Amino acid sequence: MTEEIIHRHIDAQKDSVEIGTPGKGGAVKVYGDFANPEDFMRRIDNAFMVRSFAQRKMEESP
Repeated sequence: MTEEIIHRHIDAQKDSVEIGTPGKGGAVKVYGDFANPEDFMRRIDNAFMVRSFAQRKMEESP
């Protein structure tokens, strides 16, 4: 008798939204679950904070 083990990864963050364009300040892609909009909106807010930080660091660099 042969035993077979199957591993399946189920990602709860299967939905995504992309905002912006690479040429105009950078595109941001956020993954989440559309069925949980409060968490998704928090993720979007956090992504914009990080993008803003990255833009400031680029402006500061020589």
